[in-house]
Amino acid sequence: MTPAGPRRGKAAQRSDERLKTIIDRLADGIVIVARDGVVRFVNPAAVRLFGRPAEELQGQEFGFPTLAGETTEIDVVRRGGQTAAAELRAVETEWEGEPAFLISLRDVTDRRLAEEQRRRAEADQAARRAAEGEARRARFLSNVSAVLSASLDYHATLATLAQVAVPELADWCMIDVAEEDGRIARVAAAHADHDRGPLLSLLRAEFPLHRDDAVPAAQVLRTGKPVFVPNPDDAWLVNATSGPEHAALVRALGVRSVMAVPLVARAETLGAITLVCADRRYTRNDLATAEDFAQRAALSISNARLFSAAQEASRAKSEFLAVMSHELRTPLNAVLGYADLLQAGIGGDVTDKQRGYLDRVRECARHLEGIIDEILAFSRMEAGAETVKSRRVDLRDVVRQATALLRPLARQKELGFEVRLPDEPLIVETDPDKVQQILRNLVSNAVKFTDDGEVRVEVVSDQARHLLRVVDTGIGIAPEHHEHVFDPFWQVEQHSRREVGGTGLGLSVARRLAELLGGRLTLESAPGRGSTFTLTLPAAATDESDARLAMRAAESTAG
Repeated sequence: MTPAGPRRGKAAQRSDERLKTIIDRLADGIVIVARDGVVRFVNPAAVRLFGRPAEELQGQEFGFPTLAGETTEIDVVRRGGQTAAAELRAVETEWEGEPAFLISLRDVTDRRLAEEQRRRAEADQAARRAAEGEARRARFLSNVSAVLSASLDYHATLATLAQVAVPELADWCMIDVAEEDGRIARVAAAHADHDRGPLLSLLRAEFPLHRDDAVPAAQVLRTGKPVFVPNPDDAWLVNATSGPEHAALVRALGVRSVMAVPLVARAETLGAITLVCADRRYTRNDLATAEDFAQRAALSISNARLFSAAQEASRAKSEFLAVMSHELRTPLNAVLGYADLLQAGIGGDVTDKQRGYLDRVRECARHLEGIIDEILAFSRMEAGAETVKSRRVDLRDVVRQATALLRPLARQKELGFEVRLPDEPLIVETDPDKVQQILRNLVSNAVKFTDDGEVRVEVVSDQARHLLRVVDTGIGIAPEHHEHVFDPFWQVEQHSRREVGGTGLGLSVARRLAELLGGRLTLESAPGRGSTFTLTLPAAATDESDARLAMRAAESTAG
């Protein structure tokens, strides 16, 4: 502090002393700053605030704003690096006869800490609310996915979805779907208040939706975009309804906030979901949840429609195959019949050369008959019309009958052909005709794709199952094709000019027949190492009648 000027009187000095005394007693820090920014005086409260002695503060640059009339919050760095918060206010004054600023510094460190704690608490609470909201959203969408995966009947599924949306996402909900014939169907509606359910049913029945309506769902169907009205007023409600009765009914159901979202899948708007809250306002987060909800529902609708169309196409294909196969069988039977008559000499003597031609005709006709049988069997299984006619038989007899018809095919290609059967009877309850059909398909396929070596049929058994294997030394099948060979119409040779003919249905029919018999058909193969197809059939327990059948089979074998 500088000494008082010589012109200042004793009265002024006494006034300054009184001011200093008052300032020293104040709880707020007081700093007198000259116009050049240098600190001229600090009171004890300011010393405590800065944590430095008065001698160190006085004579130094103040370093904080001194704009008169404004209040600013500043950070004060104390000795040792600690920081305090102070509320600064400057007023113009005189000090020792010279213009100066009186700086008031109120310590607000505790207040700032309290505010920071409050903000952190509010942030934590907001984060918890957000996490809880996200968890609820995840549970809601998980429930939606579970409902959607439960059924391909999308009308029933949407009815359940409306119940899931209430009350999680809405107090009441309506779902409208644009049917494939162009009309709009109100397929689902639900209200959280059971007593208001009849009102919602009345709304659904008495006010059907049309594309040119002003209601949110109609707007969504026209534009494919959501309608979001967080706080609808009465004027909006009047415009968004078709008349006073409609508006009164909507009011009775409760309207505080509205949103309608499109059901869009594969770039097509399939319908709209209208969600209404009666006691709170929707937020943009609610809209995002509703759009996710609608997206999943729309994909389910689209998939259900595609599945229905695929089923219809499959039924049409099966019916076409069955009709065409029957139509082909009629002239084919005539061809075989007339060939038999000619060979029998009914039409006159037949030369050896002509007889050879007739044999070729019969051979080709039988081949065509086999193809027709494959197509008929496939179409019956596609239509679910194939039935099993089980009876107790000796499995060895079934194998002998099937291979007896196929042995000549192997002989024509000069292939070895071996059948290995157990010595003891194998009594099973199965459909022998279907087992023979499976074996014929497997053996003819083995002969077809084998040029050198042999084809072998063998049967092994244990208490749980019977295994019928067809083994060949043919070209083999790559591992990536093992499952494809059982697909309908699929063949390893996919180009248009195949060396080996066929419909590509034989193995598909064989596997389906195996499953129909309660068994399975598997493949082991590698290129150049041949193939082994294994038909596994369940072994039935042997009772007294089985024992008698086994005894007769053993006697027949011995004889």
